[in-house]
Amino acid sequence: MLSTGIVSIDGSTGESGGQILRTSMTLSSITQKPFEIFNIRAKRSNPGLAFQHLTAVKAVRNICRGRVEDAEVGSRTLKFFPGKIIGGKYDFNIGTAGSVTLVAQTVLPILLVAEKKSEIRITGGTHVLKSPGFDYFHNVFIPAIQLMGAKVESEMIKPGYYPKGGGEIRITVEPSELTGIEKWPKDEHIRALIRIANLPLSIAMREKKVMLENSIEDVSIREEETLSPGNSVTLWKSFRGSYVPGEKGKRAEVVAKEAIDELMKETGDLDRHLADQILIYGILAEGKTRFKTSEITDHFKTNADILSHFNEKKIKYENNEVTIQQF
Repeated sequence: MLSTGIVSIDGSTGESGGQILRTSMTLSSITQKPFEIFNIRAKRSNPGLAFQHLTAVKAVRNICRGRVEDAEVGSRTLKFFPGKIIGGKYDFNIGTAGSVTLVAQTVLPILLVAEKKSEIRITGGTHVLKSPGFDYFHNVFIPAIQLMGAKVESEMIKPGYYPKGGGEIRITVEPSELTGIEKWPKDEHIRALIRIANLPLSIAMREKKVMLENSIEDVSIREEETLSPGNSVTLWKSFRGSYVPGEKGKRAEVVAKEAIDELMKETGDLDRHLADQILIYGILAEGKTRFKTSEITDHFKTNADILSHFNEKKIKYENNEVTIQQF
């Protein structure tokens, strides 16, 4: 039986991922509207809350002094009652190689409306599957929200890969007033960053060779020591990027070519992943935000639907063109 007086969210909506919960937590804190969610990650092979989702929930609860019910691993329902947002220093440890960037993207918008500067440290996986790698987060996502007025800085203290994680990032956030953007700067110069950890350097050199063969010459290689071996390739040009983590059994040449092919698909102002990630900032910003992307993904549609439960601004999209404003 659902409660009355609070926003009710069906977690099986659209692609049914953890983003539904994270977006709801963020907007609930900012708008001060409590919510309940059921069918959390219902369509996934391991439905319910996982460690990284639980970390995001606890992080938001701590920052806004809220109250949460049913917050435990495996839970398919959750209720959240937000309180006062308090800026300051926070340290969050996922405890696994769960994505640190997804936790960061959950709390960042909340800290932008806090009354004082904040510093957050998050420990977990910095370059893992099915989430933005830190290099994409730092070089594509952060500059995009900075352009909108967000006073945010990010740095990676150490990388972390599956399965042990142990990576750590630090982010500083100052209270900021966001402004909508309609014209996004474009730069066609491609930059590449290859990371290799506890694996032969020759893997990274083979990936670099593929880059050079495809006329990508601005290539950096970072060789590092980590708890678990790992490899990642990140490419970007202005607000379009691609990120492909290496996987056991996947040839270095395939990883590099996949990253190149993904970037070449991105012809709009923002790539299809950033288009989804920037929605909440367009909602919070003063004025209109407009951009063109390469594809309106199911993830984008789901996120747009969840955002509509908490705000009066509307998100319109047609022919891969997106407009966020008060209609």
